[in-house]
Amino acid sequence: MLQTEEYACFDTGLYTDRYESIYALFVPNRRENAQPWFLEGFFKTSDHALNEIPELPQRVRFTDNPADLIYDYRLPIRVNVDHILGDERNLERIPEALRGDDQSFLLHRVFEGAVSEAERRAAANYMLAVPQYYNGRIQLLLPLCLTSDEPEIALAIQRENGYYAGRTCLTLEWAYSNARLIARPEASWIAPANSAR
Repeated sequence: MLQTEEYACFDTGLYTDRYESIYALFVPNRRENAQPWFLEGFFKTSDHALNEIPELPQRVRFTDNPADLIYDYRLPIRVNVDHILGDERNLERIPEALRGDDQSFLLHRVFEGAVSEAERRAAANYMLAVPQYYNGRIQLLLPLCLTSDEPEIALAIQRENGYYAGRTCLTLEWAYSNARLIARPEASWIAPANSAR
């Protein structure tokens, strides 16, 4: 964020249809006992509203190492299956057909198979793994197909010392929202149409 006495401005990370960056511009709030800044609006790079800013702020940088954004098939994935399937919030994200005490053994086996398949698919096409930013770190999202050939949830994996750790799953809607903060995901499994399930 760039801030002076006259304005505050930041790069939203969003683009116009012609790939001009979009900036949020704030001006001092003239109302007493109110927040210090007032949103003037969102403007593309070439908009005259930004003419008084000699050097526009750069887009936020999520990592210093671009390799963090790419799936490395050489690293194994270690998933804490007991935690994921033992956490009520994660279980709510699992398809209903696999939930319930009488399904726990089947769910465990299906989940492990889905992770193994996602690992093989990502090894064949690294672009299947979509980056997201969480708790100050880059994670990658892998699609898990549990009851059909279509992804139903996303496994979040995080690079550790020589492996990827998987500790949670997200709905496709959350996965899309989180990934969209970094860039528009190009992987078809995480498209907005799929995330609305």
